Amino acid sequence: MSPQCSKVLQYLQSHDGITTLEASDKLRICRLSERIRELGKEYVIDHDPESSERAHFIRYRLQKVAYG
Repeated sequence: MSPQCSKVLQYLQSHDGITTLEASDKLRICRLSERIRELGKEYVIDHDPESSERAHFIRYRLQKVAYG
């Protein structure tokens, strides 16, 4: 796993999702969608559309999977 994917995964595990702006500002990762695609090979990640008065964006969330 790349260092950027590791950063994104750690962020997803400790926060309620991440947006492209958060990834850029907090993790210095510019291509979040590509990192999410790579993580999607091993993890289930939800893509939730959100919006504010001025913008529409996607919040990526690591899906919690319960076993048993």
